[in-house]
Amino acid sequence: MVEEKKIPPIVHLSYSKGELIIKEGDYGISIYKILNGHVRIFKKSGNNKIQLATLERGEVFGEMTFFNFLLEPRSASVEAMDDVKLEVWHPARLIEEYKNMPPMLRYITKQALSRLVRMNRIVNDLSSKKGRKKEKDVDPEAAKRKYHRKKWDQEFIYRSVGSSSELKLSGMFKDISLKGLGTEVPASNALHFTHNAGDDFEINIQLPSGKTIDVVAQIRSVKKSKRAGYLLLGLEFKDISRDANKQIGFFMMA
Repeated sequence: MVEEKKIPPIVHLSYSKGELIIKEGDYGISIYKILNGHVRIFKKSGNNKIQLATLERGEVFGEMTFFNFLLEPRSASVEAMDDVKLEVWHPARLIEEYKNMPPMLRYITKQALSRLVRMNRIVNDLSSKKGRKKEKDVDPEAAKRKYHRKKWDQEFIYRSVGSSSELKLSGMFKDISLKGLGTEVPASNALHFTHNAGDDFEINIQLPSGKTIDVVAQIRSVKKSKRAGYLLLGLEFKDISRDANKQIGFFMMA
């Protein structure tokens, strides 16, 4: 039996937006519980990042170390989407509790964990194959559509990721593509939160069809507008659902 004093204590760590918490291929045994913030789990395939999941407060990652009962390379990377606070456990704490479970319950748990490990590997393999296929079978016409921009003048509402949901600012769409948005916002909006390259915004988009979608977009460029007191922001979609992407595609073709 593992003595309590030999089990490393629970520690707390903080990460800033964009920091890598776990790197795919590295070795590590820590298990993380999110106390505050959001993280993105992804795999790399060539130059592409394949997003597997987005986790928030109360969720756990890194648990495959415990499920495998082996020291293996991390199967995916984990990145902080905003300022994140984590509770970090050593797997010995879970292993001790696992050993103390009734034999039948431990057997059922082991079977469920084995299935979960297999499913996780299948998902990883499929994600990697999908990423490689995208690199290999690029449709030139699809690539053109992805970067084509449609002019669009419409007011929108946005806020910085992680800021109060009560704080909502407005701006104007200037153009839209399947990849991102061109916008114009009052320079005074920057008094409420930063508007720098790399900042993430939650944006509410109301399409002419009446469909409303929410996306997360990252600032790629900031320029002064020809209109005094305004900024031009080039935004790239960072977190967008398949349905939202489809709705934008329909709008682009209209």
